[in-house]
Amino acid sequence: MKWVHPALQEPICLDGKKIPSLVIENKALFRSLVCECYDAVEGCKTDIVLSEGEKLLDAPKNMEIIGDFVRFDINKKTLLSKVLAEMERAAVSPEHYVKTGELLAMLQGALEDWSFSLPCEVVFSKLSVSTLLKAAGVELKSDYEGAWGEAEKIVDYMELVRELDRNKLFVTVNMRAFFEDAVIDAFQRTLLSHELQVLMVEPYAAPLLPCEKRITVDQDLCEF
Repeated sequence: MKWVHPALQEPICLDGKKIPSLVIENKALFRSLVCECYDAVEGCKTDIVLSEGEKLLDAPKNMEIIGDFVRFDINKKTLLSKVLAEMERAAVSPEHYVKTGELLAMLQGALEDWSFSLPCEVVFSKLSVSTLLKAAGVELKSDYEGAWGEAEKIVDYMELVRELDRNKLFVTVNMRAFFEDAVIDAFQRTLLSHELQVLMVEPYAAPLLPCEKRITVDQDLCEF
């Protein structure tokens, strides 16, 4: 996968050998480029070009921005909707079809019993696997512990997106301001071993790590 922007001399290649980082010390360019990343994900026209081989990729479908590392929420609506869809598919599969029918019938019977004393006839027109799952409040485990736990949560989120949706480019913004170098090193090693595609965008140059390849744009817009 390649990530291209006219502010950079060369495309950023995600080859799976190292994690690319883009350090932009010029604040105006940093702000502008990060805004463009968000715009691209939201479907707005930008100068960002994302490609796989010779094929251009649609940014809203193939790129995601992660910029909140204080309260990163793994239970995003888009991901939960994929989880619910998979559970609903499993519920009506041949393996679980009979048990699902029995459960819905049991719930129907219980609801009828609870409404028996009412001076009216009650029907339950929306009782289904879908409504049952929504009522259950399905959520993903989010109680990770420690500094690495927070980074691990992000890795788990990326893997779930890949498994339940598609392989995406995840762009992290200013992540190194929130985690120690040792945690980032473990994070980058895990990304490579799990073959996840990540571009780390940072406003300053932290120590270069073994699994990192870096492009820096300084205050004068010189690239090295």
